[in-house]
Amino acid sequence: MNSSLHSALPRLGALTLALLLAACNNDTGSTTLPGGDDDHDHDHEETAGRLVFTQAAGSNSRVYVYDLEQQATIADFALTYPATALHTSPGGRYAVIMQRDNDQVQILDGGIWLHEDHVDTGTPGLSALTLLGVKPTHYRGNDGLGTVFFDGDAATGSQFQLFSDSSLENDDVIASHTLEQAHHGIAEPRGEWVLSSNVSDGASAADGIALYHLHGDHFHAEGTLATACPGLHGGASNTTHSVFGCEDGALVAELHGDHFHDHKVTAPERLATILGSPDLTDFAALSYPGYNLYRIAPDATEAEQVTWRENTAADAKPVAYGLDPHGEHLVLLDDAGTLHVIDTAEWHHHGQITVLDQPPADGAPAPALAFSGDGHEVFVSDPRAQAIHRVELESLTVTTEVADLGFAPLGLAWTGAAGDHDDHGEGEEEEGEHDHEH
Repeated sequence: MNSSLHSALPRLGALTLALLLAACNNDTGSTTLPGGDDDHDHDHEETAGRLVFTQAAGSNSRVYVYDLEQQATIADFALTYPATALHTSPGGRYAVIMQRDNDQVQILDGGIWLHEDHVDTGTPGLSALTLLGVKPTHYRGNDGLGTVFFDGDAATGSQFQLFSDSSLENDDVIASHTLEQAHHGIAEPRGEWVLSSNVSDGASAADGIALYHLHGDHFHAEGTLATACPGLHGGASNTTHSVFGCEDGALVAELHGDHFHDHKVTAPERLATILGSPDLTDFAALSYPGYNLYRIAPDATEAEQVTWRENTAADAKPVAYGLDPHGEHLVLLDDAGTLHVIDTAEWHHHGQITVLDQPPADGAPAPALAFSGDGHEVFVSDPRAQAIHRVELESLTVTTEVADLGFAPLGLAWTGAAGDHDDHGEGEEEEGEHDHEH
């Protein structure tokens, strides 16, 4: 599942050692890990799936699993530390639980996965695997592979860890790599390659892309892209290109055999967020700090601005955003609680609807988005109302899916089997207005 979901969750972060087995979970209730008693759905259709969200309560923090078919919370588990962000794994089975402030990432098995020609359904459970590293911040998913980039600190270099749903099933990652210099960065998986942010000699922040080729359980460094990308932040891929945000536009890379071609698509302001989909030729980009929307055509030389603020404040800011799994709808939730939908077929404003009665409060958990497996709906967490809403994207109708949680939900991820579409929208990486520096 390709993460293109972003939300303004409290802090995310980056690096240190590589993976290791998880710290003990002191409360798993009576729930067991999937694998024992499975129910087989041999129709091989897309499932309603399950939503995963968390409660941030210090040492009493928990993660919850809500089954959309049963319309009920079916499991909850104690977390070692409060979550800072949630993402869907590249194949959709797992939730990746970032705990940036405490230098680790926990993995939750949602309990629904594709098995040959059918869908298996089991009980959710926390994995025995915990990814360890200083400040895990950016998650990226592409073409069945996922990465977590650890920013690191003065004592450690940055690091990225590569995994798939298959490796997570075996409580392992595919490979990891430590970089010389700590920095706020990104690692974009692309088949046998990882395109990682790079800090050039004399620079203090990421300003380009380094290439790493997978060899078994490790990577070989294969140089850097020729095109500079000062202020690099954010990235995404489709089937042919990978794109990264820069101070002066976007860096576009295309794999040709055993090497990459790269060039710059210019923009009049810094692009700090990139969204892409395997089913979409073009990319979406958000500027920072202006939060203007741009369309990035990979073969273009200039970015095209797209209007997303219609019938809303001129200074409206998106607090969460993402592309649906098929790349047909770009969704932006603004800071007044209005959801805007952009039709990517023509890159026009499809419509908008108020989802949150009260806008997000400063310092509180930010709203988050999660798309259904078929991409027809988006779920929106509402921390102020302690609820989760469902929005049908074509008709723009809103219903409350989960009410009266009793706490402000932090993060939101959809897990399940999405049929023929293995890449589920981030984005998200999937965050909107980061607490960490742009």
